[in-house]
Amino acid sequence: MDSRLVGRDAEVAEISAFLSAASGGLAALAITGDAGIGKTMVWERVLQDAGRSFRVLSCQPAPAERPLAFSALDDLFGDVAEEVLPALPGPQRQAVELALMRDVYPESLSAGLSVVRLPLPERRVLARGILDALRVLSCGTPLVIAIDDAQWLDRASAFVLEFCFRRLQREPVCILVTFRTDDPIPLGLNRALSPDRLGRVQLGPLSMGAIGEILRSRLGAVLPRFALTRLYDTCGGNPFYALECARTVVDHPHVSLIREPIPIPRSIGGLVQRRVRSLTPLVRQVGWLMAASSDPRERLICAACDDGESWAAVDQAIDDGVIERDGEVLRFTHPLLQSAFYNDMSLNERRQVHRRLAIVAENIEARAWHAALSADRPSEQIARMLDGAARHAASRGTPEEGATLTEQAARLTPAGRTDAVRERMVQAADYHFRAGNIGRSRELIQSALIACPAGPLRASLLFRLATIEYHLSGWPLAEQKFRQAELEAQDDPALCAHAEQELAFTRVVAGDLSAGLNWARKSLRSAERAADPRLVAHSLARIAVFEFIRGCGVRHDLLEAAEALDASASEEPTGRLPLFDPSLGRGLVLKWCDQLDEARIILAEQYQRAVDRGNEASVPFLLYHLSELECWAGNWDVAQEYATEGRRVAEESGQQTMTPATLYCLALVCAHRGQVVKARELASEALTLCEQTGNVPLASHVLSVLGFVELSLEDHQAAVAHLNRLAEATTTIGLVEPGVVKFLPNQIESLAVLGQVDLARSLTEQLAARGKLLGRRWALATAARCRGHLAAADGDLEGARAACDQALSQHEQLPMPFELGRTLLVKGMIERRGRHKSAARATLGHALSIFEDLGAPLWADRARRELAKIAVHASADGLTEAERRIVTLVTQGQTNRQVATAMFISENTVQTHIRHVFQKLGVRSRTELAAHFLTARAGTATARSPAAGSEPLSS
Repeated sequence: MDSRLVGRDAEVAEISAFLSAASGGLAALAITGDAGIGKTMVWERVLQDAGRSFRVLSCQPAPAERPLAFSALDDLFGDVAEEVLPALPGPQRQAVELALMRDVYPESLSAGLSVVRLPLPERRVLARGILDALRVLSCGTPLVIAIDDAQWLDRASAFVLEFCFRRLQREPVCILVTFRTDDPIPLGLNRALSPDRLGRVQLGPLSMGAIGEILRSRLGAVLPRFALTRLYDTCGGNPFYALECARTVVDHPHVSLIREPIPIPRSIGGLVQRRVRSLTPLVRQVGWLMAASSDPRERLICAACDDGESWAAVDQAIDDGVIERDGEVLRFTHPLLQSAFYNDMSLNERRQVHRRLAIVAENIEARAWHAALSADRPSEQIARMLDGAARHAASRGTPEEGATLTEQAARLTPAGRTDAVRERMVQAADYHFRAGNIGRSRELIQSALIACPAGPLRASLLFRLATIEYHLSGWPLAEQKFRQAELEAQDDPALCAHAEQELAFTRVVAGDLSAGLNWARKSLRSAERAADPRLVAHSLARIAVFEFIRGCGVRHDLLEAAEALDASASEEPTGRLPLFDPSLGRGLVLKWCDQLDEARIILAEQYQRAVDRGNEASVPFLLYHLSELECWAGNWDVAQEYATEGRRVAEESGQQTMTPATLYCLALVCAHRGQVVKARELASEALTLCEQTGNVPLASHVLSVLGFVELSLEDHQAAVAHLNRLAEATTTIGLVEPGVVKFLPNQIESLAVLGQVDLARSLTEQLAARGKLLGRRWALATAARCRGHLAAADGDLEGARAACDQALSQHEQLPMPFELGRTLLVKGMIERRGRHKSAARATLGHALSIFEDLGAPLWADRARRELAKIAVHASADGLTEAERRIVTLVTQGQTNRQVATAMFISENTVQTHIRHVFQKLGVRSRTELAAHFLTARAGTATARSPAAGSEPLSS
């Protein structure tokens, strides 16, 4: 098992809470579960944590030690014997020494006797000695007695422990045992303890995500999602079974995980094989048919049986506890039984079973699969049946099944049909790619390239390989392959267009936007020569997006033409590798144009389409953009969920190039939430991966997060260091559109604070000009906010307020609450400086409520500090309103920390105010302060006259 405990946080927390609550007297907790479920790991983790508060005695008995008397006692008390033995009376000490084999017959042992017969201690005396030892050990510090696999305790130790547990009462002793679910509660704990002092935690199956994490950390295996799902279903969420079965899958990577049962390794096969072979022949036949079937409905299984007693055989299998009914579907009572029955058949028996199932199967995929597995020689007829079944599977969103069926078709292709074999393997590679099994896709393409002559066919394979490389390895290697494909495809304009479209992207990712736009325009010419409307549409979409990024605005003409052409084109082949969709291009442009609601609809549709088609190769990219959008929109929980899911899919499908994009999104959310340490860690990891995969624009996004983190911490020198580097990078790339990487307002604010006002003012005017030219509300709002900041620095407070009002008018149609909060914060600061205290209090209060609602603690603290600076008139005794409020809270007995929390200020500020109050009132302690304040209040109450119309003094 993995050294890290995965997926058991809730159980560990429950057990730890039980131990803490039960430390006042004898209590016990049982950890139960099936073999391999992880009881020992949970037990060890709990003991590791308990060691900080409890004294722990532990043992892990094994079956081989069960005949050895007192072996468990020796494990429990061996290390503390020297501590407790002197405290025991003579007979009890001798009995314990004898049980623990302390200084027994040393002369005989040193004489070299091969067998030493040791006398057994009198058990009741021994038990009394161990009981006294437990009382000694638990005096002063709570004691935990922990026994893993209690069912293997030797009888002598079990007798002594049970004797002790029945007699412990008020001693702070907690017993922690593990045993299998079906075993009885050991050591008579259910008799020794009342139900409220005996707890039980049942370990159930781990989640699929936890199983995937265990396989990654222990085996270094990252299975495609569909394969992990099959493995999980087979192993029932049991981590031991999952690890053992995964080893078999890793050692035999070409085993089909779509339809064939996952092989059971020898390490656990014996657990179920004997059970299968003890059944009657008819029941075994039912089990064989069910094991080989992906659709084990009762009527189909009975129809496939070769005996008229099939219904009786099914009933007998249910009575034997092998299968169960779920409506009309039959299920094995444990997932491992499927593999056990399948492995129980000989090759000829399997062929016969599949032949019967092919006859009764009701869909094309099942018929083709069973026909293939029943074949004893190659058959083009069956291969074509498999081709059709694969197309059907891919069209309904299961490309992984299409890949399996197509690979099977290639295996059944008759000898001599080399081209047909290659075509089928390439088709299988396309299916694998869509399914996220990109490594297998690369294997098939590389295999097909070995004997492929130069020309369009080789160009198409190189194109596929390049597409695979930019998902798995990085963009530089992909660009080399795309260039090779483009050179070999000169006689095929459609292939040229494909390669040139991807070369456009590789240049943009390399940081050369100008070259990328040139390749996109070249691809348009090739697509027009090919007279392929879909290719033309995709080239137009690239041009529109690249020109937008360069600051040319939204090319509605190109996007509309692209979408119209794409809609008019024929249905895209199900195995075709994903291309840049014009609708996706519009969604990205809308997102960068601050039209988040419209963009969300399009991107969500694209994501759902990818999911419906089983296109995991595109999922991380779409989730990356959806996460960034939701972060801007203030939906940070959703943004984190999208980024986490994108990271999972990217890692499971081996998409190294998309992992840093999802890390960037997670860092962005953490930065806004004030989780600065985690944000920096994620951003640092993302930057490293960006360098490894050659993604220059994404590295710019990551730098923007690092700059924002430092701005949030008000470390403006560090913020400028990151953001100046980012500004240089965007200039080099040619990125002019302000909405793509939203860093300029952060850079301007930090520059202004550092006194670099001229540069800050120049960047502000640049941002405002771009915003006005392009119609970007975000740019206009943030530029106006920056103008307000700079005007306030110049002392023009009225001009600063007017600039903030302009910014707020843009915010009215900008669905970005965090940006609104920042603008309100700046305006409130300006109003406070201008002594517009009521307005400042309202504005800052609004900003504070936004930051608190979003969960932005660093920015909320800023708003609170500004609110605390708003002073009011001094009272008659010279105290300000803030000082008088502090005096009120202090005289009520509150500490400085409580006062600071109540007033949203720091403890140092509270202490400073108290010192000023002492000086003004001439007091030296809190006691004198309370007396002075109460005396003054009493005098005021005595002098007050209703006729005078005076108001009570506010405190």
